[in-house]
Amino acid sequence: MRWHGASAGYPARQSLGCPKRGCTTGSRDFRVDGQSGKAAPDAAKTFAPYLRLSAVILGITVFQLGNGVLQTYLPIRLIVEHYPDIAVGLMATTHSIGFLLCCLIAPRIIHSIGHIRAFTAFGGAMAAISLAFAGWVDPLPWIVLRLVTGFCSGGVFTVVESWLNDGATSRERGGILSIYMVSVKLSYAAGQLLLTTGDPHSFAFFMIASAAYSVCLIPVSITRASSPLLVGTKRMGILEVYRTTPAAAIGCFAAGLLTSAVTNIGPAYGTEINISTSEIAILMASMQIGGLILQYPLGALSDRIDRRWVVAGASLAAGAVSMAVAFNTGWPTWVLALLLCLWGGFALSLYALAIAHANDFAEKDQIVSLAGTLLMIWATGSAIGPLLATLVMHRVGPAGLFLYATAVSLILAVFVLWRRTRRAAVPADQRAPYAYAPTTSPVANKLRPPGS
Repeated sequence: MRWHGASAGYPARQSLGCPKRGCTTGSRDFRVDGQSGKAAPDAAKTFAPYLRLSAVILGITVFQLGNGVLQTYLPIRLIVEHYPDIAVGLMATTHSIGFLLCCLIAPRIIHSIGHIRAFTAFGGAMAAISLAFAGWVDPLPWIVLRLVTGFCSGGVFTVVESWLNDGATSRERGGILSIYMVSVKLSYAAGQLLLTTGDPHSFAFFMIASAAYSVCLIPVSITRASSPLLVGTKRMGILEVYRTTPAAAIGCFAAGLLTSAVTNIGPAYGTEINISTSEIAILMASMQIGGLILQYPLGALSDRIDRRWVVAGASLAAGAVSMAVAFNTGWPTWVLALLLCLWGGFALSLYALAIAHANDFAEKDQIVSLAGTLLMIWATGSAIGPLLATLVMHRVGPAGLFLYATAVSLILAVFVLWRRTRRAAVPADQRAPYAYAPTTSPVANKLRPPGS
């Protein structure tokens, strides 16, 4: 097969020549076994945006591998060093506060220095901080360092998601978002599973995380893709958001309270019930796999019926699973893995379902600003949740984590069901279709396909 002229979607910068007579450089025709056609240029045009953005997606995939290792290992290490649960909760809280600060400050930094430099700075800082954790195995410096990792991690995702948003047309955005979502979820779970390979007292996991944060810089630093302009995102006031869609506002806050607590404190829970590091890694990865599997079936169901039924149902299901785990009586690992896979499927879908419900009631020009504020509400919940959960654990023991999760889930379900009695649902044929909503950066909502 030979191509002549520019690849589909790119201007021709120089003549590549043509070994056959009668060919015209710059033509979009091609020859396969002596026959001409248009199928190959169409295929090239289809895959062009994915190839353009492959370096960025590869970079964030490797970055998430490091996140999966570090964020799962740190709570385990604190508990095996006999520090209290509250230290783990404070560490998760400061990470979320760092993310909140990122939402306010990072876009200005990226606008000032550009995407490639910003990605390199944030990623390099994460690599250095991973090694700093190994230098001080103590809660106080770790709590401070987690503030910085929350900021830098949010900064990396802000770079990547604004880059993906700028590099994809409205028709391509859905496919790119799907590849991005699957890549980061699976990579995070893979990072967690790496904990099955070593001793929890070893410093090797800090080095693995640092290596991943370092390697992720390579594809982004050598990419030839142009850096986009980062356009600021306006946010609605919190009270205005609550007046517009109370169920979505409380849903996002509760999702932050719930998911941040269990995903951050879960490794400490596993250590306290005396299961191995390998088993903890499997359980934590199960949550991510569950979230990946159930995200779209629940979203598709919410397109057909009142979304609040789905939010309430997912909350009740998450609460029921939490209650079952709380009363765990020495079940085998595969039973706990199945339960936590279900928990992840229901609980990790709540934020996206709440965003979809909010979009049903928002005006078209409010959707981006509304989503920006809902992300801040989610982040506030995620800063409070781990600390509350560890306070409950301190009072009642390891089961307190999932008793806390049960309570939050049930309160959310009751509130959403009550809201159904106060406001009619938007008819199904007047709603935008469900779409995945990441909680990774202040520009994540712009990645959503148009009309979703």
